[in-house]
Formats: sequence, C-alpha cells, structure tokens
Amino acid sequence: MTITKLNSQAIVAREPVQLATPNWSLEEVQIGEPGDDEVLVELYAAGICHTDVLLSSVPPGAIGVQYPKVVGHEGAGVARAVGKNVHSVEVGDPILLSFDSCSTCEQCEASHPSYCDTFVPKNYFGQQESMKTGDERIWSHFFGQSSFAQYSVASKSCVVNVKDLIQDLSELKLFAPLGCGFQTGMGAITNITQAGPDDIVMIAGLGAVGMGALMTAKITKCKAIIVVDRIQSRLELAKELGATHTIDTSAADFSTLDVAVRSLIPTGASIAVDTTGIPAIIEQSIQSTKFRGKMVLIGAPPFDYKLSFNATEHLNSVLAIQSGRSILGCIEGDCDPRVSIPQMIQWYREGIFPIDRLVQYFDAFEYPKAMASLKCGDFVKPVLVWKE
Repeated sequence: MTITKLNSQAIVAREPVQLATPNWSLEEVQIGEPGDDEVLVELYAAGICHTDVLLSSVPPGAIGVQYPKVVGHEGAGVARAVGKNVHSVEVGDPILLSFDSCSTCEQCEASHPSYCDTFVPKNYFGQQESMKTGDERIWSHFFGQSSFAQYSVASKSCVVNVKDLIQDLSELKLFAPLGCGFQTGMGAITNITQAGPDDIVMIAGLGAVGMGALMTAKITKCKAIIVVDRIQSRLELAKELGATHTIDTSAADFSTLDVAVRSLIPTGASIAVDTTGIPAIIEQSIQSTKFRGKMVLIGAPPFDYKLSFNATEHLNSVLAIQSGRSILGCIEGDCDPRVSIPQMIQWYREGIFPIDRLVQYFDAFEYPKAMASLKCGDFVKPVLVWKE
C-alpha cells in the first residue's frame, strides 16, 4: 500500500522501558489510503480500555506484540474515504468502531465474530501497511482500527454505521466506548449466560465491563445483583444503577469473597462475572457459585496463572455445593457489534443504559491524565476526544 502524505497526530506506543508500564508518546504520523476492504476514518473520540494498556506494556514478541504501534479500539468518527469493497458506509457517515474479524470462518458465519479463527492476529497484532512516522513503519490496525489517532485506516468488519442512530456528531464521543467495554459486559449477561429473572448475579470489578454487566442484569430483571469492588464511590454508583447488594473488598471486616457472598445469599450466586483478572478473586468467585452455577472469566489474569479445581467436587454434589458449575471464557461478550451497538444505543435512549453517568472526557493531548484516572479508578471510562 502506498503511504500518502495525510498527516495525523497519534499516540504511539513504543517498547516499554519499565516492565508492565506503557511507553506512549504523541507523535506525527503519515496515513495511507484505505485498501479495498478498508475505511479512512477521521476520529472524533476513543475510549481507553485496560486492553490498550496491557497490550502496550508487554515485552516485544510476547503473544506476538510488536512495537512501535498505535493502540485504541473504542473509536468513533466519520468516514472520509472508503475502499471499493466497502458497502456498509459512505463518505461522510458517522461510524463507531469495534473489533476485527474475517467474516468468513465458521464462527463468523455463525454470528460469533469474537471467536473468529483469526481474532488474535487481527486484533492484537495488527499490520504495518497504513501508518508510518518518517521512514519508520508503525504497527496499526489494532483491533482493526488503532483509534488513538486523529486519522486511521480501519478494517470494514469493525465499522458500524450509526447515521440513523445518533442525533448529532457530538454524540460520537459518548458512544465511542460501546465498541468494547460496555459491549463485553452486556454480552456476558445476554449471550454468554443468558441471565434472567431467576438468576442471582455477582459482578467483580466495576469498570466499564462490570458496569455494562450490571446495567444489563437490571434490564433482564435478574433476581439479585451483587457487585464487588474496592472503590467506595463505584459501589455507591452501582447501587444507583441497580445493584441490590455491595461488597467492599477494602473493608476492614472483609475476609473472603465466598464468605461475603454467602452471608448475603446463603445458596450462592447462579452467575459470577469476573472483570478483575485477580487470581484470588477468580477462585473465590467460583467458590461463591451454587449448584450448576456459571463462572464467566473476562479480566486478564497474569500470563502464567493457571486455574485449577478439584474435579471430584466439580462432579459430585455430595462433596461440594459447586457441583455442576460451568467456567466460561468471554471475549467481547460473544457479540455481533452490528446488533449489540444499536441495542445499547436504544437502551440509552430509553434511560435504562445510562452510560453518560460513567464516562469522563479528556482532550486527546491530555492522555497521561486520562491514563492516570483509569489506573486509580477515579472514572469508570475515560474517553479521549480528538475533535468536538
């Protein structure tokens, strides 16, 4: 692909200097023309997700990650050029961006694109074809989009046309995070567990994913919703959004999660959703489930962590009340973004998915401040704004 002279500011992630610490810098890059299956996007906003931080904090070569690159995978903007094979959007259409998929493998054709055969290379690795700085090629197409830039070339499969769904372009910054975090939490409830009025749901971690799961559990009228976090302000907000019980893991009298849950619901939760990736929380969440309970793993644990359990207890109800439980992985909530994103926007219009209470906007050039807020938990979802 020929690199044109379209210049763009971008947040470039270079090889980490300190272990587990991203090395981001604002740089000028040149953007190439979109290919036949691509869209040139002028970004208005992009949410920051923990995955952006995680996959720009690992050493080069780890799980295929290379540097320098541009991350960002909750983008929103306007299509400025489209490839000849792109029929879902036209130049000038407002769009939201989600994850990339091949659209042709067995899982994609069965409407499970987040389990695409090529999900990992398409989303975590990216390409070196459409972005560079000087003579240095930049890895882009992170999650098909690399939305931490003023302009980016996105894969058509991650593009959702929202021209008939938004009221004006200013809403793009509000809806940008729907492409990953909130979608993942929503799908954990609607798709992975198919939760309903008979379910008692426990959600560990109240970031965007956890809050998305909470709001959806309320929408699906779950019998009880237990939320778990160490930040009191988030627990208070969760109660306002529909949580029936809260567990503060920082409290002096907190012992273990399974004990805390059973003090509230003696039989345990029918569904446990972990968004923290903390091994102790994962293991205690499993112990908190009841007969035939479902444990959903979303948060990324340490790379070398191995989950183990007693197979006999897993089978035999005489020996353990966790008998018959299921342990389920969850990528992007098993969602099709062209279905889930319009649904979430509709719920927002109805006042039952109030993401406006969960986002905080930062000028894109203030990304260090936004990153700090994500790390300390001041805000549920920081959003970088490239254009008002």
